[in-house]
Amino acid sequence: MTSVRHIHSMRVNVLLILLNMLLVNVAFFLSFLIRTGGDIPEYNFLAYKRSLVFVTLIYTTALSFFGVYQKRFKSSWDLFKRVFLGLFFGTLLSVALVYAFRARWGAFPTTVFVISFFINLLLIFKLNQYVLRAGRQIGKKVVVIGKDDLDGIIGKKAVVERIGSDQIGQLTKYADIDEVVICERIHDEKDLSLLIYLIQRLKIDVVFSPSIYVELLSGRINGDNSFGFLSTFVGEKRDVEEFLMRSLDIVGSIAILLLSTPITVLITLLTKVTSRGPIFYKQQRVGKDGKLFTLYKFRTMIRDAEKEVGPVLASRDDPRVTRIGRLMRRTRLDELPQLFNVLRGDMSLVGPRPERPHFVKQHKALHELRLAVKPGLTGLAQIRSFYNLKPKHKIKYDYLYIQRRSLLLNLYILVLTIPAVFSRKGW
Repeated sequence: MTSVRHIHSMRVNVLLILLNMLLVNVAFFLSFLIRTGGDIPEYNFLAYKRSLVFVTLIYTTALSFFGVYQKRFKSSWDLFKRVFLGLFFGTLLSVALVYAFRARWGAFPTTVFVISFFINLLLIFKLNQYVLRAGRQIGKKVVVIGKDDLDGIIGKKAVVERIGSDQIGQLTKYADIDEVVICERIHDEKDLSLLIYLIQRLKIDVVFSPSIYVELLSGRINGDNSFGFLSTFVGEKRDVEEFLMRSLDIVGSIAILLLSTPITVLITLLTKVTSRGPIFYKQQRVGKDGKLFTLYKFRTMIRDAEKEVGPVLASRDDPRVTRIGRLMRRTRLDELPQLFNVLRGDMSLVGPRPERPHFVKQHKALHELRLAVKPGLTGLAQIRSFYNLKPKHKIKYDYLYIQRRSLLLNLYILVLTIPAVFSRKGW
């Protein structure tokens, strides 16, 4: 039965590769029509025809590298992510190739590549989705450990199997598992060690039910290490995705710093002229794995604002804020220097907001969340809620983000941050 499925999967993949190669060139032809309004100059189209074979192979190789032709996908979203990344890097490599051989292919317009990216994304994703759904090759396989309620953390279309916390060894019987959901405390140390070994070997995603997640956090804070090394899987992604998310942080930070240079110069001058004190405000924050780092901001308060009252949570109408500082806070421009924290690796563009050591000690439930992933400039709380969130609400949003953290989720949050800033929602 397994060999029959394998042969069927191989046939489907061969069919998809051939169809995708065809669609890549259909997209290029449509892109030429869109760019030129139907009258395609011969010298432009000749450059495309000369590079057709090489460009097609680059796109196909990039799609294959990002797993577009694997035998099964967890979801349509999983397929879309892979198609997106394959086409994105295929486009970059193809543009680089055409530029390298510009003496021969220089007439190939770069705008055609840009237009074709979006056409390909639609055509290839929809075609592959249709074929794979017909072959029942889209659907997540989940093994749930324990009998507690799942609290809606698994999609309706997932194939779910349940085992008891004393049946960890049965995981070896389930082929091609995507995710393990832990809904019950694992008491036996041997079972826990076996589970960790299988998770690492099979490269399975780990998700904790909300009740177990809270227990894990509070347990480690109070010195109860019964979950042991298992807790390090919270927020962890595979090396390729971690690399891509770090690349997004670096490229995004440099781009924002360059674009905001005139504003940065203006803020520097206004801050110095309108109030006494330094331009930048430095503060200790808690980062990933409990590491303390120095966070940088433009100063928005009067000098020595906390000398009398001590550390307090910022509020929307804080009387200690200067006139220029109030404007910076409303537009979040005071956060710009934190891009240097992102470049240094202390922070990410997206993640839970970094907390001060004082509030971490005061609200212990925040502590372990900050150990799981790097803190960020923006996050789910900023695009979904309000400025002065209570710690219990932060936990809810941070839990959702950390469990589902990915490159495309980061891109989604970054895009929605722009209207959130202008509407002052979440800030």
